[in-house]
Amino acid sequence: MKERILVIAEHHKGHIVPTTYEAITFALELNSLARAKVLVMILGKSVNGMANMLAETTGLDVLGLEGDHLEFYNAEQYKHAIEHAIGNINPLYICMTHTAMGLDLAPGLAVRLNASCITAVEGIKPNGGKLSFVRSMYGGKIQAEIIPELKKSIITLLPGAWKARERYPDKKGSVQIKDVHRGVSISRTFSVKESEEESLNLDDADVIVAAGRGIGTEENLHLVKDLAKIFNKSAIGASKAVCDLGWLGYKYQIGMTGRTVSPRLYIACGISGSSQHISGMKDSQTVVSINLDPNAAIFNVSNYCIVEDVTTFIPVLLEEYKNFVEA
Repeated sequence: MKERILVIAEHHKGHIVPTTYEAITFALELNSLARAKVLVMILGKSVNGMANMLAETTGLDVLGLEGDHLEFYNAEQYKHAIEHAIGNINPLYICMTHTAMGLDLAPGLAVRLNASCITAVEGIKPNGGKLSFVRSMYGGKIQAEIIPELKKSIITLLPGAWKARERYPDKKGSVQIKDVHRGVSISRTFSVKESEEESLNLDDADVIVAAGRGIGTEENLHLVKDLAKIFNKSAIGASKAVCDLGWLGYKYQIGMTGRTVSPRLYIACGISGSSQHISGMKDSQTVVSINLDPNAAIFNVSNYCIVEDVTTFIPVLLEEYKNFVEA
C-alpha cells in the first residue's frame, strides 16, 4: 500500500482557512523528503464545493467526509471520522495547522492512532536518514529538533512558518466524497457564536502598540494606550497572557490563536516573544521591542531592542515627545 501524507483542511463559513494552504506547502516539502503522496482531507456537512476548489487550485487529490453531525467542529466526531476513513490510506504523517482546532484535535487523534504528536512545528530537517521536526521551546529561547519514534506522526504547523504557494500544477486533482456516520460521543456541538466586533480594527492600523505581561499590572495599561495616542492610525494589541489575565479582551490578542497583523510599526511592550505570539506579528515592517530581559525571544525578530523596564522607559519617551512637540 502506498504511503501518504494527509493534510486536514480547515474551513469557516464555506471558505478554506488560509493556513490550510500553508499546511499544503509543508506537506509538499515533506513529500520531497519522505517520498509519500499528498492527500487533502476536508470534513463538514457539505464540502463538495470546497473539495473541488482545493483539488482545482492545488492539483492534489481531495477526500471529503460529510455528515450532518460534522456541520460544526467537534473533536470527538472529527477523531472518529478520520480514524475510520484512513484505514485504506495508510498515512505516515497527518498534518494540520496549529490553530485552536488543530491544537484541540491533534493530541487525541494521536492517542487513537497510536501515533507520535509534535506540535507547533516551524521547520523540518533530514537527520541521519530520518526526519527531525523543529519547534521552539521555553518561550522561544531555544529550538528543539524532534525525531518521532513511531511510524505514524501527527504534526501541527505554526501559522506563518510556511508560505502558501503562489503557483500549483495546472492539473486538477481527483475528488472523492464519503458519507460518515456519527460516532459515540459524550458531547455535541449545536452552534458556534463569534465574538462581536467593535470599532477596533487591528488590520487597518499603521501602528500597533502591544502589551505583554511584562507591563507588570493592569493599571499600567494606560502607558500602552498613551503611547499609542501619539501615532496616527494606531491601535493597541496584547499577548495571550494579558488576555488570559483579563486585562484586555481577546479581541485585542495577537498571535497564533488571535489576530495576525502586519503594521508599518509594531511596538512590543513587555512581551517575551513566544513562537505563538511571533507568528501573529512577524510580518510587521518595523518592530521595536521593550523588555527588561536581554535574552527575550522577541528581540530575535526586532529591528530595535530596548532593554529596560516598560514602566520606566515609556514615561520618559512620552515626556521627551511632549517636550519635542512644545518646542
